[in-house]
Amino acid sequence: MNILEKIKTKKWIPYITYILTGINVVIFLIEELYGGSENIETALSFGAFFTPYIILNGELYRLVASMFLHFGAEHLGANMISLCALGPYVEHYFGHLYFLILYFFSGICGNLATMFYEYLTGSFNISAGASGAVFGLLSVFLLFAFNKRLRRVFPVRRVMLSILLSMASGLMDTSVNFIAHLGGFTGGLILSLIMQEIIRFNIRHGGKRK
Repeated sequence: MNILEKIKTKKWIPYITYILTGINVVIFLIEELYGGSENIETALSFGAFFTPYIILNGELYRLVASMFLHFGAEHLGANMISLCALGPYVEHYFGHLYFLILYFFSGICGNLATMFYEYLTGSFNISAGASGAVFGLLSVFLLFAFNKRLRRVFPVRRVMLSILLSMASGLMDTSVNFIAHLGGFTGGLILSLIMQEIIRFNIRHGGKRK
């Protein structure tokens, strides 16, 4: 039974993916009630990413809080559709705990990459969204494509094309934080490779995924 068939069975539920999606939706609704999700002041008060606040004021919580904020229903919808499309495969592959770690690590990497880039360029923008974390999940599909047992389901060309198109869409849209996408993807790929080796080591020595 391959990964697609296993995910479709009723015995396994990607509950971390669903919980993360639910949290994002609930926070979005709260934003709408307290000033509107597209209101900059509201976004900042809820923890939107802004490099000067993080560096000068030490507001490190924004590295995480901004991952759960979105500017408008379209922004939220795009990220949550992507999360629900990619999440179950990655969560099944790594297990619930590793999936959660990967998600947060990727999002934080996207924000750190943004902070470093803005610090170097001196150009600062207020940003928010789960896309850095989502791109970290997308990077795992490279592992699927080069896995002997999964490459038939996730062909290399199709995976590479999907990644390139996703990256290109962010690069061409000036309203999108492309650096966060790139940082999340890179951080996610590095961590996923490390976690994959840890899992293989544990399996060889009688351990099980959780």
